[in-house]
Amino acid sequence: MARPANILVVDDSRANSSILVEILEAQGYLVSVTASAEEAIPLFSAQDFDLVLTGLMLSGMSCFNMMKVFRRHKPEIDVIILSSNDSGFNIIKALRLGAYDYIVMPLDDESVLYNVIEKALEKQELLRKKAHLLSELTRKNSALQETLEMMKSANRISAALMSTFSVPDIMKKLVELVTEHLQARRGYILLLDKSGTTLQAKVATGLDPLYSQQYSLPLGKGISGKVAVDGKPLIICDITDEGFVDDIREEDPDGVMLAAPSILSVPLVVQDRIAGVLTISGGVRGEQFHNDHLEFLTMLSRYATIALANAGVVYNLKKQLAASA
Repeated sequence: MARPANILVVDDSRANSSILVEILEAQGYLVSVTASAEEAIPLFSAQDFDLVLTGLMLSGMSCFNMMKVFRRHKPEIDVIILSSNDSGFNIIKALRLGAYDYIVMPLDDESVLYNVIEKALEKQELLRKKAHLLSELTRKNSALQETLEMMKSANRISAALMSTFSVPDIMKKLVELVTEHLQARRGYILLLDKSGTTLQAKVATGLDPLYSQQYSLPLGKGISGKVAVDGKPLIICDITDEGFVDDIREEDPDGVMLAAPSILSVPLVVQDRIAGVLTISGGVRGEQFHNDHLEFLTMLSRYATIALANAGVVYNLKKQLAASA
């Protein structure tokens, strides 16, 4: 174990407990001693013991009833019973009630006790490792399932984007479907105006329509403005991060555009030119975004720019046809 095992000794015989303490401490174990179950139970509840050594015959509450209380508090605890009574009935009863082992006293060889203790501690370590591995497996399976769900959603959203040649519809579907999938609170697209110096809100969800219709942001300012200049996706896991406080305040001076706890912002590139920025905030069901969500949004932004480019081609063809008619 990484730390010395913490062992509780319960025995109403001071002579027995003294011998046990001497033996155990000589092996580097941490040892606490009580003379009764009534003393042992509150101590057991207050500390994290790895193992309990107890006499069979205790004054007051019985050893077996004490074991039941211990197991209600900590089901995985191992209890070793030490007794001069070698009755087969007591041994069988103790083992049926969950005792790890039953050692007949007095000890002729201290190594017998050491071996039983070490085997019990090794068993616990194996159980901890098994629990850790199961936890990791569950976590990885959950992450894989989430990735698969994101890929399915990406395919569904990309199909929806490619199903229309209307630029407003493409942007509206992009914002609404991404926000819905991530279960985020707010999302919007800011596009560069003709001057190329200002980003203006074109589509938004989770925002006051009157506010978003009038919203604009100077290029290079705020979160979205800097993403438009840098051309790189950005994740802000914690909206209170001091490194982004000023940028957030620039983008959202009224506190209505960006929702806690997290922000994702990706550039929209059309024909090798940054045309705008897609920004989603509010986290996933109120929890922080992580890098997989940023990759998901970046991928969809690429699909969107392809759809927008196709819409531009269709628009130009229609103009040419109309001019030649």
